[in-house]
Amino acid sequence: MPEPQSWKVSLHGGHSGDFCAHGADTLRELLDAAVAFGYTTFGVTPHSPPAIAKFLYEEEIEAGFSADDLAQKFRDYSVLNSALIDKYSGQMEVLRGAEVEVVPDATFADRAVALKADNDLDYLVGSVHWVDELPFDTSQKDFDRAVVNRGGLEPFLLRYFQLVGQMIEQLSPEVIGHFDLPRLFAEGAPELESESVKGAVADVLEKVSTAGSILDLNVGALSRKLVTPYPAPWIVRIASDIGVPFCFGDDSHSAVGVGAGLATGREYLLDLGVESITKLTRRDGGIVKEIVPLR
Repeated sequence: MPEPQSWKVSLHGGHSGDFCAHGADTLRELLDAAVAFGYTTFGVTPHSPPAIAKFLYEEEIEAGFSADDLAQKFRDYSVLNSALIDKYSGQMEVLRGAEVEVVPDATFADRAVALKADNDLDYLVGSVHWVDELPFDTSQKDFDRAVVNRGGLEPFLLRYFQLVGQMIEQLSPEVIGHFDLPRLFAEGAPELESESVKGAVADVLEKVSTAGSILDLNVGALSRKLVTPYPAPWIVRIASDIGVPFCFGDDSHSAVGVGAGLATGREYLLDLGVESITKLTRRDGGIVKEIVPLR
């Protein structure tokens, strides 16, 4: 078993098969893998349950789940994770979180606040997976449909970052998940770095700074065959220049994915001049930020 290192922290991941329809393995198996990897802090962030059936993912529909079923699954997760926090306390710190989504736009913030309070969550990861009520990171077909619906890739990207900005303004989540997620199905497209998109990104990063949120350096992008983690190098540079902190997220959906790509993510940040990450940790009965050097 590797010696724990202070930078081995993930605040976005732990999407286990017992609480995520597109995950694999149990939460205990993912936590055991996290201990074996040498994590010092591992945040578990299953997806928040949808407001209504309209926002179920295809695999959830195929599995026969209703929105109420997923709400109950989340309550079950919260109870189990609460017990596992103590079980693993001598080996690593386990945080209880959730990845909340802007679905639907008008009600998600109130629901997210209630979800956090009702389940005594440590923190939230705010992510956008839907644009104009269409999921876009589930397949190339779904992505293309969402892009066509917006009238092209650039207007789609502008709408996506607009939604990210609105999410930050309304919710101020502790962590911003996979900031440039549309790269998943558009890697290399010139629209990703158009002047309009760069301007939108810079505006949203200012909102991240104002909210005091942490950017997810999401190494799950590497297992999905992208060249770099989320966010892209130019975004990392802008964020770093204005003092936006980063954390690691392995975005694990199975035990095999736990810790995968984290060492590469560390070198990625160091190569871009980022010398530390910011983690969340329990202290004095609450959750606080702590700066962790990467060297």
